[in-house]
Amino acid sequence: MNFKLSVDRWNLVSEKGLPQDGEFCFLVWKSEDGEYNWSAGGYNANEKEFYIDFGYGGLVLSEENVVAWAVFFEDETFEVE
Repeated sequence: MNFKLSVDRWNLVSEKGLPQDGEFCFLVWKSEDGEYNWSAGGYNANEKEFYIDFGYGGLVLSEENVVAWAVFFEDETFEVE
C-alpha cells in the first residue's frame, strides 16, 4: 500500500502571519543548520510556540522558526494506492 500526501496551499508566515491559537497544522521550519524540515503540530499563541509531540521525545518550536503552515486536510490531496 502506498500513501501520498500533497499540500499545495501553504501559508507563508511572512505573508499570512501565524495560524489561530490552538490550530493543528502542517509546519515547515528552518533549522539551525539551514535545512528545511516539516512535521505536524499545534500552535499556542500565549507561549508563541508550536508543539510537535506525537510520541516519545516531543519538539517545541519558537514561532520565529516556522516559515510556512497549512491547515490539516483543508485543500490537500490524500491518496491510497
